[in-house]
Amino acid sequence: MQLYYKTDKLRKLCKEENKKEVIKKYGLEFSKKLLIRINLLEKVNNLNEVPTCLPTRRHKLIGNYDGCYAINITNQYRLIFKPKDADSVIIENLELITKIEITEVSKHYE
Repeated sequence: MQLYYKTDKLRKLCKEENKKEVIKKYGLEFSKKLLIRINLLEKVNNLNEVPTCLPTRRHKLIGNYDGCYAINITNQYRLIFKPKDADSVIIENLELITKIEITEVSKHYE
């Protein structure tokens, strides 16, 4: 799948070359798991191939995040993203989602 990032700061957070900075800010466990999740998203062909069971647990969001999806990084953090170029269209067939924009890394329920 093709990954895009909402901000340059977010892109830098998700890249291997910034691992030391990420460890310093979020800890080793977060850093390792974030890179694993990014690698997973890059390797799959479409959103339907992202696991819905733990530890990754792809799930659709509601409320202020309607139209977005998330995957778990750790118990507290999640990676939030939305289909790229599909702002006004709700895509029900996840096999058609081959491009996503990562919008944030958030602490769950904060």
